[in-house]
Amino acid sequence: MSPHGSMILGRALRIGLYGALGWLGLYGFAFPLFGYLSYIGVLLFPLVVVIEVVGAVLALTKRGRWAWVYLLGNIGVLTMTLVLLGVVLVGVSVHWQPDTQVTAPLYLALTSLGLVVGVAVGTRMQRPAP
Repeated sequence: MSPHGSMILGRALRIGLYGALGWLGLYGFAFPLFGYLSYIGVLLFPLVVVIEVVGAVLALTKRGRWAWVYLLGNIGVLTMTLVLLGVVLVGVSVHWQPDTQVTAPLYLALTSLGLVVGVAVGTRMQRPAP
C-alpha cells in the first residue's frame, strides 16, 4: 500500500471512530435528557445534535484541544452512564426499587457532570489528539 493510501485509510478510520464515539455520546446524553425533561427534551434534542456535529467537525478539522474536548466530553458522558448503569444493576439485584422522581434528575445531572469534567480536562490537554 502506498503512503498516500495508508494516510487516507488512517483518516477514514479516525473519522469513523470519532463518529461512533459521538453517536454513543449523543445517545448516552439523550436517555437522561428525555427521561427527566420528557417532551421538552424533544425541543432540546436538535440543539444537542447540532452541538455534537459541530464538535465532531471541529475535532476533525482543528484537532488539538478541540479534538480532546470532543473525545473526553463524550468519554465522560459514556463513563458516567456506565457507572450509573452498574449502580442501578447492583441496586436492583439487592431488590432496590429506584424512585424515578429522584433518579431521573440525578441521572441527567451526573451525565452532565461527566460531560463538563471531560470538556474541562480536554481544554487542558497539551499533546496532539489521537
